[in-house]
Amino acid sequence: MKILWFTARSFSDLCSTTQQALIHGLLNEGLEVQLINGDEHVNIENERFSHTTLSKSSRRGFQSSSLSKNMIQWLDTTALDSSKTIAVVEWRVARRIAPMLNRLDISWVLMDRSPPADAGLFGWLQWRSWRKAWSLALKQDVLGFVVSPAHKRFVDLKIGHKKTSILPAGVDVNLFKPRKKLEVLTMVYHGRLDRHRGIMSAVMLAHKARQEGLEINLKLIGEGDATTDLQSIASEVDYIEVKDKMAQAKVAQEIAACHIGVLPMPNRTAWVLASPLKRSEYLASGLCVFGVDHEGHRLGQEKPWFVLATQKDFHEVGLEYLKNFRIHEKAQSQEARTFAEQHCGWDEAITNLKDGIHSTMADS
Repeated sequence: MKILWFTARSFSDLCSTTQQALIHGLLNEGLEVQLINGDEHVNIENERFSHTTLSKSSRRGFQSSSLSKNMIQWLDTTALDSSKTIAVVEWRVARRIAPMLNRLDISWVLMDRSPPADAGLFGWLQWRSWRKAWSLALKQDVLGFVVSPAHKRFVDLKIGHKKTSILPAGVDVNLFKPRKKLEVLTMVYHGRLDRHRGIMSAVMLAHKARQEGLEINLKLIGEGDATTDLQSIASEVDYIEVKDKMAQAKVAQEIAACHIGVLPMPNRTAWVLASPLKRSEYLASGLCVFGVDHEGHRLGQEKPWFVLATQKDFHEVGLEYLKNFRIHEKAQSQEARTFAEQHCGWDEAITNLKDGIHSTMADS
């Protein structure tokens, strides 16, 4: 069986960790995978999947639409055996290429790793594409993949689509693992450095902790619309460090030396429905976690090393948490790691994806 994986995500983006893990999981099951996206180059040395690069617009807001048009042209000019081919289609490109797949009699499943997170006009345009993609899946009785029970309920509520399977975010516990900690208590956040992700709340928590006389540092890794402001702040104080986005292996080394992973994303739809990668990566690295309390962040169990606070009380609770944090406490770090080993792997997601693909092909 050949799987065509159509996505607007870059394979080198930190947010692509999930699709990399899922693709590798399918390969380990003996399936053939071909990635089709807008990357000029994907490092597939020693990899077992193939990559097709298609051009896309450099203008924000037009990238997915231009890429999907080229995906249609590629499908129209490529010889494919529909009886042995299935497409995994990300919602950003499904609106345009799903009709083409139907004309070619190629079965497809819808992949939704995250509903739109952008605000303003771009967010509005993305929501239109999201709704159209899921409406197509509903109309054609196509299986859709979501990331959490809340996400599943949301799709049912907004679209009425019930044929969904959950692919929770996991972590590579061999890559993300505990290492020697820094001497100074250090909080860390990695991912998109966008204002709407609550990054400034973490910065303010560090400021207030220092004003209270606490020796604490904050490390931020990534890029986004808040990067320039964050770099300006970091240039004026020595307890905030901003690092550019980096390879996953380097991220693992950086966060493992810290003590507390921060989940500042606010109580907004995109984050409430999420299954955050960084949560699992923090835990696998032996970090305690502090964040904003909503369903997307919750662990499902009460643990002393996993603390959430309402948005309103984020700084008050955070300061109290930091005041009582014991930097040399190794037991909690080990407990977090053990939890990740037992509950945060990729096995469930890979099994659900594999089963969904096989059942779709069997029904076609």
